[in-house]
Amino acid sequence: MRMLVVGSVAFDDIQTPFGVKKNVLGGAASHFSIAAATLIEPKIIAVIGHDFPEKYLKYLSGFGIDTAGIERSSDKTFHWSGFYEHDMAVAHTRSTELGAFATFEPKLSEEDKLRQVLFMANIDPVIQYKVLKQMKNAQLVGLDSMNFWIESKKKDLWKVIKEVDILFLNDAEVRMLAGEASLIKAAKAIQKQGPDIVVVKKGEHGVTAISHNHIFVSPAFPTEKVIDPTGAGDSFAGGCMSYLVANSQPGKKISDDLLRRAVAWGSAVASFSVEGFSTSGVAKATKANVEKRVEVLRNLSAF
Repeated sequence: MRMLVVGSVAFDDIQTPFGVKKNVLGGAASHFSIAAATLIEPKIIAVIGHDFPEKYLKYLSGFGIDTAGIERSSDKTFHWSGFYEHDMAVAHTRSTELGAFATFEPKLSEEDKLRQVLFMANIDPVIQYKVLKQMKNAQLVGLDSMNFWIESKKKDLWKVIKEVDILFLNDAEVRMLAGEASLIKAAKAIQKQGPDIVVVKKGEHGVTAISHNHIFVSPAFPTEKVIDPTGAGDSFAGGCMSYLVANSQPGKKISDDLLRRAVAWGSAVASFSVEGFSTSGVAKATKANVEKRVEVLRNLSAF
């Protein structure tokens, strides 16, 4: 199965206790796709500005990522600036400049529309829905979002969520979306609206994956080298989705066992992401390296 990824390819300005980086490669689709490239060759649908360097496109292509769906605008590239203090779980935004993304209208080729797997990274739910409605043969649809869209475009977001198979949100977002204090109760309330699977990202505290008859809790890989957590959630989703794509049949229901293994794979991939600025950490997540960390996770949670 071939996966289409719709999301942002952007510039980031990042400050953490370990340094400052400006105009580095960022965007949810960038982190997601590099993570997914450990197992498959995804295609990105995104928009960049006139100021986006060709070297970044070549860098993405170097992972086997299809960049033909990244269109160039006469506007500036989406640019996020933020910082982290010693609590690296919390990102503080300084500024967000939408640039070309403010008027982005994704255009899918006929081949794109026939792809069996679609992942919609964290962007405006109105754009996500427009993409979803163009798909003609999607067998597996994943979605990520954030608190900003839950607060500002909740109705539009629900419209998309009702048509996806697997939803990725962090614990605070799941509670906010469902209006429930209990995480499990909130996830089950969301499931009733459409998604078969709700994957709850909890940063350094791991992941909880909830299907209709099953709950799986995975620890995070115990990495000591946390340099930059930007894109870790996207990298987790990329690892998880790519494992599902690489190990399942079109149209076949995702088994609880496969979901467990996919979550563990995603957690292992995300552990590389935090070990370097921008995408330099997740770029080191080769299949062999990830397999070693999956084995560590297996031993951590077996008793």
